Formats: sequence, structure tokens, C-alpha cells
Amino acid sequence: MNKIELRTKAELEALLCKYFKQRQFPDYALYLGDSGTKNWLDLDNSTEFTVASSLTYLLRQNAPALARHLAKRFDMVSIGVGSGEKERILLETLVKRSDLTYYAVDISSEMVDKALVTVADMDIKKTGVVAFLEDLPRIKQLWTSPVLLCLLGNNFCNYDPDYLLETVHAQLQYDDLFLFDCQLLQQQRKEQIEQMYHSQLNVYFNLDPFIRRGMNPDDGVFHLELLPLETDLGTIYRTKKWLEILKDTRISCGTDSILFKAGEIINMPGFTYKYTRPQVRSYLHRHGFQEVELFLSPCETNLLILTRKTPTG
Repeated sequence: MNKIELRTKAELEALLCKYFKQRQFPDYALYLGDSGTKNWLDLDNSTEFTVASSLTYLLRQNAPALARHLAKRFDMVSIGVGSGEKERILLETLVKRSDLTYYAVDISSEMVDKALVTVADMDIKKTGVVAFLEDLPRIKQLWTSPVLLCLLGNNFCNYDPDYLLETVHAQLQYDDLFLFDCQLLQQQRKEQIEQMYHSQLNVYFNLDPFIRRGMNPDDGVFHLELLPLETDLGTIYRTKKWLEILKDTRISCGTDSILFKAGEIINMPGFTYKYTRPQVRSYLHRHGFQEVELFLSPCETNLLILTRKTPTG
């Protein structure tokens, strides 16, 4: 398997140590290693946490319609690829009519390996890339336009929307396409969303990296809130996460041993936004994107949208 590491394991571990010393724990570290990969896939496939499964269903239903908009030859790049199941759905449709190269991108080297195994039997050119979304300018050096850039599995909601769309817009040409999905906010479902994020599997997913690094499970408590955030586009919701240390505990990180004292708070700056459909469209139009085609789940709780840069002049 062809794999390019724009970020090495040693680099990611050293960066994590810096975060720990600042009393922070970044979300990327949740997915690292065999345990992180297993925990995420268990959560991703669970009946308690249905975000991924419902978005995967929406993609499966509409993949043939998406294929109509693609050139005969193109590259497909998926950021935050996970196990590659969603990308496999797309590729099974697209490979029938297109000459393509597939780049599976994730910050977890183990996830990249799994994504490549998912399409190992397909007669397409494929390369794994270990990288952050922030590395998009470097990833762009690998692909040839036209490109279908994908951000699937609700990944769109895990970034500041202005930063994300500005970053993507800067790397795309006018014949490129940007595809993403997201779970939509409906006020009457806010309680259901909160309950899902407080599921036992999601709590374990967030706590396990600390436990694997030496924390007793009873020495810390994971907290999560879904809070309103006032913006110029109205009220959106954003998760806030943190770990409360109950007893003195040591965490190993690389060759370092870091002591957390009882009462300390470890900020987990990763988040998930929840938007309404009009808010998603407004962010797109603000940053120079136009809709090519939009798909909604029957109850309008999930959105899948294909976009491109709005022509200027």
C-alpha cells in the first residue's frame, strides 16, 4: 500500500505532550493508535451514536446522482476518511464511469491503513496520506485537478466554518467539486443530540486515551455540554468538552511523565457545531461557494451537498 506521512507518529506525540503541559487534550489524539482506531469504529458503528450511520445511508441513496456531475477523469480526495466505508460507496459508483485516483487522508495512520484495505480489491490508483486538514495546501500538491474533495461523516461540523471554507476555497479551482455532509440542528431534537453525545460509548471514547496513558478510570470525569452560540447568522450550537481531575494522577506521553493535580481541568478544545440548513447555505455563499446539488434525509435531519467555487466576473 502506498502511504505518505505528512505527519509522523513521533511528531504527533511530541505535539500532544505540549498540549498536555498546557492542560489541553486535542481531538486528533482520540483517533491515534490501534486503540483509538478501534474505539472510533466501535462508536461509529454503534446504535447509540447514529450520526455516521444515518449520513452513510444518505450518501448510499444519492451516490448515483452525484456521479452525473463528475468529469470522466478526476482525483478523489477524502479528508478524515476513517475506515473508508463511505468513500467505498462513492467509488463503487464512480469507478464505473471514470478514470480516477483516490487519496485517503486521515491524521490516524491506522485509519489510513484501514481505508486502503477497504478498497484493496478495487482496480483504481490509491494512496494514503497521514495529515491534518490544515495540511491541505501540501495535500493539494499530490492531486491533479479536477478533484472531488470530500469531507464526510459529519467532519464538516468539527471545524470553525469560516476557517474551513476559507481554507478549502483557497485550494480549489473552478472545475473542482467539494462534497460534504452534516447532521442538521432541529430545536425539537436538541435533547436527543445531547443524549447521544452523553452515551456510554462516546464517554469511553473520550476517556480511553487518558486511561491508556495511566489514569485510573475513577480519577477523572468527562464533561460535555451542547451550548448555544450567537453568531451573525443566528443561534448555532457547539459542544464543549473537558476532563475534571478528581485525584492526583500521572499521564505518560512519549518519554515524559506529566502530573495532573486534583481539581485541575483538562480542556478538550475539539468540538462539533450544529447548524440549520439555511445557516449552512449562508456560510457557503459567504465564502464563495455555489450549490451543485443538495440532498436531504426524509426527516430533514441530515444534509449532503455538492458544491463548487462561484465563478467571478
